Amino acid sequence: MASQRAQSGQRPVDLRRVLACDGVTAWLFGAGRVDAMAVAPGHEPLWQPGDWLDLSGGHPRRLGRAHEPRQFPHPDGDFARLSAGHGRAWLGVRARAVLLRAIRAFFDQRGFVEVDPPTLAACPGLELHLDAVRAELREGMGGAPVTRWLTTSPEYHCKRLLSAGFSRIYSLGHVFRSGERGTHHNPEFSMLEWYRAGAPWTAIVRDTRALVRHCARRLETAPELAALWQVPARRPRLDVEAPWQRMSVRAALREFAGFDPGRMDDAGYVERRARTAGLEVRAGDGVRDILTRALAERVEPALVARSEPPESAAQFVVLAPFPACMASLARTVPGRPWLAERFEVYAGGVELANGFGELTDPHEQRARFEADLAERRRTGRPEYPIDDRFLRALHDGCPQAAGVALGVDRLLMALTGLNDIADVLPFPFELA
Repeated sequence: MASQRAQSGQRPVDLRRVLACDGVTAWLFGAGRVDAMAVAPGHEPLWQPGDWLDLSGGHPRRLGRAHEPRQFPHPDGDFARLSAGHGRAWLGVRARAVLLRAIRAFFDQRGFVEVDPPTLAACPGLELHLDAVRAELREGMGGAPVTRWLTTSPEYHCKRLLSAGFSRIYSLGHVFRSGERGTHHNPEFSMLEWYRAGAPWTAIVRDTRALVRHCARRLETAPELAALWQVPARRPRLDVEAPWQRMSVRAALREFAGFDPGRMDDAGYVERRARTAGLEVRAGDGVRDILTRALAERVEPALVARSEPPESAAQFVVLAPFPACMASLARTVPGRPWLAERFEVYAGGVELANGFGELTDPHEQRARFEADLAERRRTGRPEYPIDDRFLRALHDGCPQAAGVALGVDRLLMALTGLNDIADVLPFPFELA
């Protein structure tokens, strides 16, 4: 498109397409990137989205359009959507490509093996707050119908690979969660997971911090993203070099939710303290329900407020440890069985990553699966089959390990200041 010769002997032609123009700045697409260019005072007529400009001469020259009718772009088309807001979504797509390359380079340099777990599986995951997407298909050519699920996480398959002898692995791909759509949610999204055999969960936290810094530098120095940092209405980028704060879940509840839950293993005590603090407690709520609501309604909003100017007190926060009732697939803390080796990383108050010192005991894991299924049945949520192949792998022997799941779309939002997941997805759910 840019810097080409129309015919032999003619001067080079540098063609750019106008994404947006506000009379002061024009945002131009060409040569695989978006550039911002000052508009000369009094320039008439103002360039419109879809105009072609030739920048080869001393002054930009507007060329005729090849599209008829002249209304371009179509208001409901992809060009209009991606180029809106000075090309913020178009730049978000380019930034995603830079980020994916940076992630792979980070892990490749550290000796990790990229693995490719399936997205269609017999069990999608059994976490209580996640609902999966069902898929009906046939085995073979016209064979018997079979039910599978789009995975909510590749965790089970990654741990099966740990049991098979891999020690450092990462997975970068799409996962699916029904009922999730909002500023930070899309039913289909990109997830990064990585695991270290023989390592504590604190090593994964160090990985996460190093990865965030590495990716931030790659985005900031990519020439094709130069115009991104000038896009108006972006949030300030997070300071990845500032210290990360660590807080226990108990300390966070004391500071932000207004009550001390104690060891978080006494339902009556937790309920009384939560009610005293004005938190809603519903009939049938257990400790996990009460604490989950307190984190969502009090702690997370407080972390958002603290990460924004003028406070900017802690832009990256690590919550750990968690109560054992919220362990998920984490093992309990040795010597303190009321706590679990689970951590969450918050970036600008938004959950970015969720990791564990991994549970590798097959008997404890089966008991948790059965308890989760019983809770799903009690609350009327969909039930999924237990993954017996995963349990068989734990029986074969899974090494002590730590791992984490990180939302790639949220990482991109945090590092670019784009504040809607639709700005970093080529095709969000409604347009897929």
